[in-house]
Amino acid sequence: MRKQATFFLLGCMSAMVSWAQPVSGLVFPFREVSISSPVQNFVTELHVREGAEVKAGDLMAQLYVRSVELDMERTAAALRKREFESKGSQNLFREKLISEDEALASEIELRLASLQYEIAKEAVELRKIRAPISGIVVERNNEIGEMVAVGEPMFRVVDIDQIYVRLFLTVEDSRRFPVGRAVEMTFPELGADSPVIAGSVDFIDPRVDSASGLLQVKILASNEERLVKPGLRAVIELTPESTL
Repeated sequence: MRKQATFFLLGCMSAMVSWAQPVSGLVFPFREVSISSPVQNFVTELHVREGAEVKAGDLMAQLYVRSVELDMERTAAALRKREFESKGSQNLFREKLISEDEALASEIELRLASLQYEIAKEAVELRKIRAPISGIVVERNNEIGEMVAVGEPMFRVVDIDQIYVRLFLTVEDSRRFPVGRAVEMTFPELGADSPVIAGSVDFIDPRVDSASGLLQVKILASNEERLVKPGLRAVIELTPESTL
């Protein structure tokens, strides 16, 4: 019995040693987006600079818009005229002074005028470059007066209120990281000031790289104080207490 207990204790100690091996990965922002213009035009206003914080929907830049604003005013006037004519046609139809076909034609003209106005209004909105996510502006590639092409990156915004840590593990090691598993991470480059951040496994790539035999595991963690920066190395200590 004593020998069995000794072997059991040695086995547990051996398991603890193997679990204590640290695993490291790289920190990435939760989201990173490149913001481009959907139309070709030149920049007339810039509302943010590098380092600025933006909220989703904030106006970042304005492209030349006067010509399409005039078109929107024209279509708005045409829409008001059609609305007046349509009301008159409906009254005449109720009094049986015009045919149903004539009343229907007036209603169709009103609908077409409404669509033209919506198209013109959308053309105005397309020239307002807005932030699609909340985050920090890390790149601004244009100045006032410069022409931007369709799809040309104007800004880059990153969201680091949360972070991803990417690990590349063997299939065997990845079994220690089932989705939802809680982990704690430290960051050696921050030295003694390194925070200990709690996270959880968010994604396990089902694909194994044929060359390296590794697969990707992503850990998601809160970083509201923004102490941890993308590009740092994260170290995850594997301990028996953190296993599932």
